[in-house]
Parts: sequence; structure tokens; C-alpha cells
Amino acid sequence: MIGLGTIRPHQICLITGSSHLHCLLTPSATSAPGTWGAYRGAPLPHLNFAEGGQSSTGSLVRWVRDMISGDGEKISYRVLDEEASRVAPGCDGLVALETWQGSRTPHTDPLARGAFVGLTLSHTRAHIFRAILESVCYGTRSCFDALEAAAATAAAEQQQSSRTDGAASSKKSNEVVIAGGATRSDLWLQLHADITGRTFLLNENTDGPLLGCAILASVGAGIYDSVDDAVENMVRRERRIEPRAEARKVYDRLYEEVYLKVRPGVKSVVHAVAELRGGASSSVGEERAVRGGGLNKLGLQHGNGIRCGKWGTKCLGTIRGGNMDESLQQSDATPRNAPIIISPSLLASDWSDMKGEVQKCLDAGVPWLHIDVFDGVFLDSPNALTFGPQMVDNLSKRFANLHPELTLDVHLCVDRPERYAIPMAEAGATRIIFQWEAMGGENNHGDDGNTLSSAISFARTITSLGMKCGVSINPETPVKSIFPLLDSGLVDLVDVLAVEPGFGGQEFNKVAIPKIVMLRQYRDEKLRTSNGAEYVDVKILVDGGIHRGTSSLVRSAGADILVAGTALFRHPLGFEEAVNELL
Repeated sequence: MIGLGTIRPHQICLITGSSHLHCLLTPSATSAPGTWGAYRGAPLPHLNFAEGGQSSTGSLVRWVRDMISGDGEKISYRVLDEEASRVAPGCDGLVALETWQGSRTPHTDPLARGAFVGLTLSHTRAHIFRAILESVCYGTRSCFDALEAAAATAAAEQQQSSRTDGAASSKKSNEVVIAGGATRSDLWLQLHADITGRTFLLNENTDGPLLGCAILASVGAGIYDSVDDAVENMVRRERRIEPRAEARKVYDRLYEEVYLKVRPGVKSVVHAVAELRGGASSSVGEERAVRGGGLNKLGLQHGNGIRCGKWGTKCLGTIRGGNMDESLQQSDATPRNAPIIISPSLLASDWSDMKGEVQKCLDAGVPWLHIDVFDGVFLDSPNALTFGPQMVDNLSKRFANLHPELTLDVHLCVDRPERYAIPMAEAGATRIIFQWEAMGGENNHGDDGNTLSSAISFARTITSLGMKCGVSINPETPVKSIFPLLDSGLVDLVDVLAVEPGFGGQEFNKVAIPKIVMLRQYRDEKLRTSNGAEYVDVKILVDGGIHRGTSSLVRSAGADILVAGTALFRHPLGFEEAVNELL
């Protein structure tokens, strides 16, 4: 870094070779998911830096060149560069994912693999070669963005803790000093600039380690008084590669609308392939089933796939939810073997962009949405006022036709819930989950003799309107209270609340764990085997305080569906990573 002249806060250097290494100097130590570091006192005692990395860059380019060349004489990079330079940005609809050897940052995933999306018979070797060059640059942009986001967060936290006024000491660096093998390709240098939107600086002496040693030696020998002086005199910039405005516009759209969707779009598939590689044994199948893949004894996927994002790529749909076919619903798998379903709670989403938030869920392959309807009356608080039939209607009209896998679970925590049955049915709700405590009449909260008869009557109304029916119980409600309702066969889902209803972000209440276990036992031993008669299945949903640390607890207890809000929509690494943490 010293040999490249990057010795001041906010400077970035990119060291290229078989892989890419990204280094950002920061005024304070920066540590965050998706980055490495902070490295304190480096490269000089008063500095800090954070690091990002891509596993396959130069090695990937060489692999593609060798594959294209075949067994004969290797095609020169100069020839491939010339051919690729004649291909338009975006490679005529061909996009690649560069993670051939796993992903280091900002998404750490050793099982990640590369991909081409959009291949047609009209694509040539020039398209394939350029798509690989572009994919590496997209990944570099993603690493830069993560590093600077982490630095900005650290600066903001430092400012808050010191209670100082003014802007946080963080800014974007528009210049990158680059060294290594990529500098030998004018095309690749230009693509780095165009795709990241930054100016790339090429030094006269590109051997950074050697020049860095010389700089330190010159200070030690007394030739220069400081490293700053030595860098000023010994490091000379040779070229500036500026991003081209028109190309940058094209690449901005490709990055945001295409590249960022490819990785999550193929992740479930490549993870499944990684587990099948080398043959499928029964132990592999069992392990996959525990994680939620639903593999049978041959290692094959049960159930139907669903579209993931805009790609039409087949995801393992049953891993993350959606409408399951009858054969899967009627299987005899226990909850420990059944695939887990992630259900995003829109209560924690950005209400100013509900369309975008729902699309985010669908792109991530989690189409089973949880909609909390609070009226501010049953829960006596002006803050417990959320959604109504109009929003459910808008979501159904906007997304249901394009996404048949969409599930709209409406959790009614309201006064006189019977009023909502017809409006919600007309709005397109998939299921109404009513609050057990709301069935007991005013001020009784489900503990009087009328609760069961009211609940059964309401459940019949819900199912007669063509919707599915679920019931929700508060943390203090004994789970045995609802067993007679489950015996009726009208309810296909129980919502075990692990927090008090009304607002998000609460801590998980472990009283939910024994309830889940008891529900599972009652379902498996009584509802599924009673007199060998008609099969009755009830899904166990857990809502409240679900995050990476609690999801394994409820899954082990026997939960089928995890409702998560804050942990998904407010995850520092984004929605996709949040979903993956819960699986």
C-alpha cells in the first residue's frame, strides 16, 4: 500500500492477480460484516484499513481463455481483448457471476459458484470473455460499496458516541490506485472504471511491494524525513482511466437490476448441487432434509420449484415457502424433516415503499408474507394501528397474477374480528389468522366459556369464504386451550407468539419453546393418527423475536414457519443475507 502511495484516509487501492484485493484506509478502525478488518496501525501507525477480496479474478480470466483455446495453442489475451472490445456493454444480454471458487466479500460463502445467465446461440467467445471481465468488475464494485458503507457506519457511530455536531467523517473515494496483472489489459482497466464509476490511477512503477520497501528504506537511511515525503517524491502517477459517461449509465442499470439479483437467484441451487456432488447417500439426504431441502432417499428434490426474482431460475421453492402441492402437504415427514418456511413480516418493512419491499421478498424467494392487522382498539394503543383490507387488495392485484406462489397471511389482532372476514376474502387474503384471545368477548381475552364456540363459528365463516384459517395465541395463553379448536379440523395453522403483539423489535420469549414441542406432539400423535381416520395437518408458525440466534431453537422444537420482520428488513448486509441466515 505504501508503494502504491495510498497512505491517507479514504484512499482505495486495488491489487490484482489471480484474485482481487481491495483496501480502504479509514480515519478510525472499521469492522463490519462483509469486510475484513479493521487492521489497526496499518500500513502506518496512525492509520487503519479495512479489506475486501474476490477469490476468482485473474485465475478466472485465464481459465476462460484456456477453455476457449482448447487443446491447441493458447489464444493471446490481446486477441481476446480486441474481440471483446467490439461487443457492447452488457454483452447482448449475457451476464456472468464471477464466484467460481466461492465468495469472500461482501457475501462470504464458500459454496458459491459461478454462473452464466442469458446464454443464447448468438453469443460468441468474445461475448463470453467480455462477460467474465465485466463480472469481476461488478464484484469489485460490490466490494467497494461494502467497504465504504462499513466506514460510513463506523464514522456515524463514532460521531454519535462522542455527541459531536456536523457530518460524520466518511466520504466516498472517487479514485482507486490499481496494480497487478489487470493493468496489462487496457480493456479491463476501462471496464473497472466504467462499472465502478471511479477513476483508476496507474503508477509509473506498478511493483508496489518493491517500491514500498524502497520508500521505507529511504526514510530509514535519512534520505527523506517521513514516509509522506518519500511517497510524494518517489510515487509517480502515469495514467488516469476515467469512467465513460454513457457506458457508466448502462452499467449502473446492469449492476442494480441484473448482477445484484443473480447471486441470490442461484444460491439455493448451487448449495443443493454442492451437497449432491459426488453421489447422494441416505445420510446426505437426511442432512439436507434437516436443513429444509426436502431430499428423498435418492437425494432428489421433493415439491415444485418457484421462480426466483426476475430470472425464471428454478429455486428450491419449498425451502423458503410458497404454496406447497398436495403431495407435499400430505407427506408423513415429521417437522424435523420438513422444509422450513421463512415468512417476512411487513410490519417491519418500509411502509413508504411497500411495493418495493414486497418485490424484495419475491426476489429473495420468500413469497409467504405475514400481514399484521392492528386496529388500535383490541390492543389499546394509538401505535398499534397498521394495515387494512385496502392494502391486502392492492398487494393481491399487483403481485398475485405474476407470482402465483404468493401467500398473504393476514393476522387479525382487532376488536370484533368477524367484521373483517368478507372484506379480507374480497381483498384476496390467502389465510386469516385470528387472535384466540379476541374470541372471548370484551375484556375476557379468551378465558370465558364462549371462546371455543366463537372461535369455531368464526373459523367456519373464514373457510366458507374460500380462505384458509389459522389461530394465534399470546405468550401467556396455555397451548392446551386451543386443542379442542384443532380437533375441529377447521384450522391448518397455529401462530405461537413469542412476543406481545403490537410492535416489532421485541426480544424472544422462551415460553414459546415448550408450546411448540407440545403442539408438535399433539399434532403428530393425535391429529395425524386419531383412529387412523382422516389426516389432519396443522402447521406451527412462530412469530416474534426471530433472528439468527433464535431460529435454530424454534426449528429444533418443531416449528414449520418462521415469521421475521426486523431481522430481515433491517439486516446490515441486506435482505438476501438475512434470509440465508435463517435457513
